[in-house]
Amino acid sequence: MGLSSTVWFVIAVIALLVGAVLLLADSRRGSGAKDRKRWAALRGWEFLDTDPVLPSRWRYGTIHQGGPGVARNLISGDVPTPDGPRMAYVFDHEQAGRLTSVLVAVQLQEPLPAAVELRLPSAPLPDDAGLDLLQPVGERYAFVSDAAAVRPLLTPRLATAADALGDDVELLWGEESWVLATAPLSSNAERVQDLLADLAEFATALEQGLGVRLRKES
Repeated sequence: MGLSSTVWFVIAVIALLVGAVLLLADSRRGSGAKDRKRWAALRGWEFLDTDPVLPSRWRYGTIHQGGPGVARNLISGDVPTPDGPRMAYVFDHEQAGRLTSVLVAVQLQEPLPAAVELRLPSAPLPDDAGLDLLQPVGERYAFVSDAAAVRPLLTPRLATAADALGDDVELLWGEESWVLATAPLSSNAERVQDLLADLAEFATALEQGLGVRLRKES
């Protein structure tokens, strides 16, 4: 028994709606890539459409939750700071074939002794068995891989720097020689610029605590 004309009409309407949604998503992704590329060109940064390897450099935060995935619309360059330029990356993070967030990474001058994640109360709890809840840090909660190593780094300056990142950054973490933060996919160029500056200050605050820790141990 064939389908009625009404059923075919409904199917056609649904197909048109799905097509419109996909076109809108594609146009937004295209616009985002153009904005990211223009932003990079203005600042002398490099732009790359896709990098399937870069996210595997890290293992905590969203990398652990959803896998390394792929970096899309990647820009890389130096962020100027009072302590000198810092290497940084900004990219749209694709996991399991879906864009999940904007990921921003800023390099530290010294490696961290252990991993630390700072999560807003609204963020999901980490599912990494190697991380334990340590203490509140400003508006966030610290989950760490080594409490004794990380506790001296959680200074008032670090709490202030973490809070300055904003409520749209649910997850912030540091591992080895990097600090990283997630932001919504809707983040525009101005927001990314502010986030880079705030993340660089967070890196400086971590290094200050690390310096104090090393002096006490020497």
